[in-house]
Amino acid sequence: MALDAAHTFTLWIFIFSLKNDAYEATPMYTLPSVAHTLTGKGHHIHTSTPFVYEGKLFSSFVISINGFVAFTHNVTEPDFNNMDWSKTDISPLLDLPFIAPYYHDDSQYQRVEYGQIEDTRLNNFGDYCSAQVIASSNFRPKYGIMVSWIISSTDLTMCGVGSNQCLSNTFQLVLLTDGNESFAIFNYEKMDMAACKNCKAGFKGDDWTDIISRRWGLRELPNKQSSDTVGRYVFKISPGRIVRAGCSTDTYTNKLTTYPTYAGMFGGRMIDVSGPCFNRTETYTCRFGEGPDESKAIYLSPNRVRCMVPRLLFRDNTTLSLQANGQTYTADFYIVFPGRLTREESVGAVRSKEDMGWYASDPSTLTLTWGKNLLSSNPEDRVEVNLIGYKEFDNKASFTLLSRLGSNISALALKYTLDDPKQHQCSGTNCEYELGLLEVKLIGDAKPIKYMYLSSNVILLGWYVRSVNLAKYGTNWAADLCLRWYNKDKKDKSWVGDLLSCPCSLQQAILDFGRFQPDDGCKLQNAHVKGNCFYHDAVHCVRAVQPTGLAGNQCCYSSSGILVHTADSFGGSTPDKAHDWGAAPYIKARYVPLMSHWLDDLVTLHYCCVWTANKSCDYYMDLRPTTDCTGYTPPLPATVYGQGHVMTFGKVSHRMRGPGDYILFRSGNTEIQGRFERNLYRTEGNITISDTVTLVAVAVLDRGTSDRVEIELRGPEYDRRTQQLNVRVNGQYISYDQKSMYWQDYKGVAIVNTDERNKQSNFTVMLTNGIGFQVAEAANTLQMDLLVPRSYKRFSGLFGTLSGEMLLPTDTIIDVNSPNPSEKYNQFQLAWAVTESNSLFQTFLPANDPVILRPTPLAGKDNTSPDYCMGNQDCIFDFRHTGSEAIARSSQKAAERYASLYEALTPVRVCGLLDVPRSIKTNFDYTLGTTTTIASCRVGELKGTKTYECVATTNTTQEWSPTVDAVCEVKSDETATGLIVGITFAVCLMIAAAIAIAIVVIRKRRTKRSGEPHTTEEMVKMKTSE
Repeated sequence: MALDAAHTFTLWIFIFSLKNDAYEATPMYTLPSVAHTLTGKGHHIHTSTPFVYEGKLFSSFVISINGFVAFTHNVTEPDFNNMDWSKTDISPLLDLPFIAPYYHDDSQYQRVEYGQIEDTRLNNFGDYCSAQVIASSNFRPKYGIMVSWIISSTDLTMCGVGSNQCLSNTFQLVLLTDGNESFAIFNYEKMDMAACKNCKAGFKGDDWTDIISRRWGLRELPNKQSSDTVGRYVFKISPGRIVRAGCSTDTYTNKLTTYPTYAGMFGGRMIDVSGPCFNRTETYTCRFGEGPDESKAIYLSPNRVRCMVPRLLFRDNTTLSLQANGQTYTADFYIVFPGRLTREESVGAVRSKEDMGWYASDPSTLTLTWGKNLLSSNPEDRVEVNLIGYKEFDNKASFTLLSRLGSNISALALKYTLDDPKQHQCSGTNCEYELGLLEVKLIGDAKPIKYMYLSSNVILLGWYVRSVNLAKYGTNWAADLCLRWYNKDKKDKSWVGDLLSCPCSLQQAILDFGRFQPDDGCKLQNAHVKGNCFYHDAVHCVRAVQPTGLAGNQCCYSSSGILVHTADSFGGSTPDKAHDWGAAPYIKARYVPLMSHWLDDLVTLHYCCVWTANKSCDYYMDLRPTTDCTGYTPPLPATVYGQGHVMTFGKVSHRMRGPGDYILFRSGNTEIQGRFERNLYRTEGNITISDTVTLVAVAVLDRGTSDRVEIELRGPEYDRRTQQLNVRVNGQYISYDQKSMYWQDYKGVAIVNTDERNKQSNFTVMLTNGIGFQVAEAANTLQMDLLVPRSYKRFSGLFGTLSGEMLLPTDTIIDVNSPNPSEKYNQFQLAWAVTESNSLFQTFLPANDPVILRPTPLAGKDNTSPDYCMGNQDCIFDFRHTGSEAIARSSQKAAERYASLYEALTPVRVCGLLDVPRSIKTNFDYTLGTTTTIASCRVGELKGTKTYECVATTNTTQEWSPTVDAVCEVKSDETATGLIVGITFAVCLMIAAAIAIAIVVIRKRRTKRSGEPHTTEEMVKMKTSE
């Protein structure tokens, strides 16, 4: 029960008379000068500076007598309720977000005081939080409140009388916010009282988070810590997950916190690590992954150390581990593929069209640059420039320091030039290296800001080994090395035949996003970037997402939208013997991301093409022939948008009628589920939509193969300024706010933030089995496009089947074109409702709410058909039932996009390459009905038929007519030479003013070309992912 006035006053004086002198030595803070006593069960407070709690914005909260602060405006809602908040089956009526230093019933004597923290103290609290929690520097709170609870099971006026014992709990909560970030501080002075069954200390957001491991018990809270003070626990509670302060003595919690949470594969990044309490006299080591990669930690304070990420041979998620106090502490840490790390975080290996620089075989000077505020801002700090070599041998891979190119350079110089590269030539075994990196490294006692050293992307070492190669092979050393490689590599060409066939057109290459993704070295989105697509006859390239064995495929397309073959151009589509992005488990020879690809595919490109002015380039192209599109089968599309509109694989349309979780797609172990609810947002006219549903979340799992992924639309309670969708992997919130982390790979699935506006509103999900889908926010609703390879012969769900039939889970065919909505809903849609046991969502939404089968149009909208709908019935329906032009327009565009998808992904009938080696042709389009003439030969004399047409032989097959017998007959002396001049097109390709493509992603893509002239360095650009 609550204390009466006399008892509360006596209790307060009693405690402070006993503890007054020692009070400042406890974790408890002095209350603000203006403090209030809570009367009743709760008090509502409104603040103009919102709290951001687990990504949600709150301007109102209620202080409860029951030991917590709830984010609500209704003072009657917060109550003890005797709930186990760690369970997932909480009634939505009770499921309030709250923060509880001690969630308890109100059967005790208690007093609660609270007050807004004075502005003069806020900065001190901000500095303190920044010091305690990593990744929170310069926190400047604009608002703070302090709440203190004192509870007792005994009337303390009777303490000491007879055998009465005075058991009490004294604890405190401090909440701070600047409107973007928020912190919570828990202080515990005494916790003498036995806790009830459902008494807890922690956070209730989407899930429950304990302050301390339950194995310790709540009475241990004053004796443990997660800060620099015993009995105090500090947490960052925004933007999307709760981050604990360091120096935690909770030995049952062995998790580390790191900042940043990622680093590039080439290392050098300094990361702060917190978790246990650190001792200045102890030595700590950070280990990355299961192998030997580790670095010694630098002690900063009892709650954090700093480690440098070493140079690594793998990418993606790994485990960072640290030994302390006889225990192993771990954290998930992400290693970014070098080509996806922002260029600002790398050394720039300067080159131009006139001078290939670090990629030339005989440069006159070599220059490198680095960014400011990465290494040091101290003008006294110095750096050295090192050449790092990379080599693979005996199934192993390693980096080695080859040479120091410069030393004692100011860290603020930001640029260094080798005036005479010939003074830096290899010797001994170092001459065996063909590629490497540049490293700019701090030396002496310099204290790094973000990096101890910066690395360049891959560079070639032709200039470094030039003297040795001249002595060994003569002036034609590059051609000689090309021929040696050719004679060795031609012994095994079987891997080329196993590759995924290239899409037939530029449209298909862009749209088949489940199996192909843009090559950063050449993509339409970068058409405005100087130097994009150095090949003169290509505007866009894609790479196969998944390696085939170790190999990968690269497919490039001209301004005409057709596939460019290596047989027709040295700028054609070349497969990669080692996939550019590497192959799991990485680490060993031919598996290492980027490096193995350069060693197997790009070093030889320079030997044969770049460094011989293309004279030996035919050797390279013969062993890297384009995998043409004769074997390519485009995927099938399905989509959902607007007010529950579904378009199936078979172009059948139906509309979802009721809320709940449903199975959209199922094939074998792969399942995609969709959640439908009433619209989360009011429309433009402040209208609440209550009789139709829209997609609000998608979840996917390939059981036994992939992690579980959820993507959900953020509701109006969320902070949506920079994030409109939430992404969770295995229930854990994942952030995509850093550009280097836009692409993240997990077990069996990759998730890519494809929204370059930094709104996190558009994501692409790719499973390793080739299935891909895109989810995007549109007009405060969710839209989804799914692509499934036609090799999946058996699948079902609300998206239908390959043949277009609609099946029940029992494989019974059902007609969804029935005019009776009750039959559609009860017999078909409900049959695909998710059960709680097979739900892929973090929470479960059963399909049992009341359903309005025949919704009534809004007043005055029943006969309205807006012109912008252009007769589209989904658009008209959405306008009539929502009154929202934005929703209606987005549905019209989605329906239009689906139609374009279906048309563009129709199989293309092609005859394949007109294979006349070394020939010059008038046309490079090999689709059905086209005619191509062999104009002449680059080498040799043309013999045989000159003109061919791609003609149909059956309804599904086609071939060249007449049978191809043309050859470029080469004389014996020309054959012996083996050095072929570069390709020149007989007919110039049409310059692309615009390429009309149906793009699946909802955002716009840039398609303008730079139109600048090109040089021999063009041979490199599209083969790299810098």
